[in-house]
Amino acid sequence: MAAENRVKKLKPLKMLKLTRMLLYLVYFFSKVPRLATVLLFVLRPLYVPLRENFLNRKLRYGLLTVGAGLLSPDVFKAYGYGAKAVIENINDVIRSVKKGKPVIWVEWILNPEMLEAFDVTSFNSALLNVFGNVYGAAGPWSLIEEAESYGVPVEYCSAMKLDMGAYVLGQIPKPAMTIAGSHPCDTNVSITQSFEYLLEVPSFIFDVPYWRDEYSYEYFEKQVWKQIEFLEKHLDRKIDWEKLTDMLNRLNKFNYYLSEICEMNRAIPCPGTHINLLFAWVVREINVRSPYALKMAEAMHKAIHSNYIKGKGVVKKEKIRILLWFPPIAFFTYLFKWMEEEYGAVVVADFIGNVSTVDIDTSSKESMIRDFAKTQMHLAMGRQCHGPVEFITDEMEAAIEAYNVDCMIFTGHQGCKHGWAAVKIIQDICRERKLPTLYLSIDIMDQRHLDEAGVRNSVTEFFRSHGWI
Repeated sequence: MAAENRVKKLKPLKMLKLTRMLLYLVYFFSKVPRLATVLLFVLRPLYVPLRENFLNRKLRYGLLTVGAGLLSPDVFKAYGYGAKAVIENINDVIRSVKKGKPVIWVEWILNPEMLEAFDVTSFNSALLNVFGNVYGAAGPWSLIEEAESYGVPVEYCSAMKLDMGAYVLGQIPKPAMTIAGSHPCDTNVSITQSFEYLLEVPSFIFDVPYWRDEYSYEYFEKQVWKQIEFLEKHLDRKIDWEKLTDMLNRLNKFNYYLSEICEMNRAIPCPGTHINLLFAWVVREINVRSPYALKMAEAMHKAIHSNYIKGKGVVKKEKIRILLWFPPIAFFTYLFKWMEEEYGAVVVADFIGNVSTVDIDTSSKESMIRDFAKTQMHLAMGRQCHGPVEFITDEMEAAIEAYNVDCMIFTGHQGCKHGWAAVKIIQDICRERKLPTLYLSIDIMDQRHLDEAGVRNSVTEFFRSHGWI
């Protein structure tokens, strides 16, 4: 409990400010990417093979996330742009809190593009779900324990507990209003309701339809129009259509670059490490509004396209192609580079990083809102989990076919009840296809359930049992 007590003593927004400091380091070193990758590689003995200790606790997670010296310099430079986008958002939030200006929470399953048209600060309340790890392993689990002691049921998804724990401990700001959705899971809906009572601020909840037919898209489009009315009323200002047009034009380019990366990763050998797409997803969720987010996507695309046209893989000899299904492990982002370096095993597609959006027609207000609504319904995890199980399994089977995978790793997050409910169907599909599959029982946010070493051992034994190593 010592770790919990340390977190309780934190000053307001301390974890947010620590996140900003470490992101500044990434951004600074991205200015000299070749030197940075060399330094990270040389220093690997201090943080890669070791467990977290008091010397590396506040640096280890960040250094592993940016590849531990294994990212190419051009990709590391792209990460610098992404870091800058997140820094801008944190700065805006802290500045708004100091000046008493409104901050609007936007749920992680949605994106903040609409708020660009109102010139108001947006904040993803789940930011510390990932970046809380920069405080060491004690960071996430202490926030989880705080949420549970506050009354959040133990069986809830730990990602949502982190939101609550971070708020109760003053590590994220109180919003002027919130934007949320009725998907993708029961925990998310329940925590949203809890926050409505706790925060006592205006909230807009998207009523997300069950299906993906034209009627469903039209229904959700009406929800977006209602969101605009809600924002105009509570902010006492009108939407700026020119700003929205500019934002959505940039979003189209952002989505294009990431979609192209997904397509290029189908190549054999795979030209890019999949952690790129997951890093881009995090940046998208937090601050796709920033021009640096687009710079990041463009730089990633350029780096991977260079490998693609040369027929060059992200590893020298690709041995195993993996589909990672269900949410990635937030506390072990180094899993991707570790498997690549250790076994020539490359994740070529996954549940969160793969992009499936529509191009937004910005020629009129009506077309913008219509296509923006569709894009929101096609965001990762939301698109798979708002309807029948076929949304999960059909996309899984399509990825198995399109990416020519050798095996699948199912990250069975304890909080994803819909995932575990679907696991028998998933098992039957994989068995019928004779696709080797590793089923992990894990909490992707809290490594007390299965820690980094446990994940490594499980993956190693899985590869060994199939004669790949």
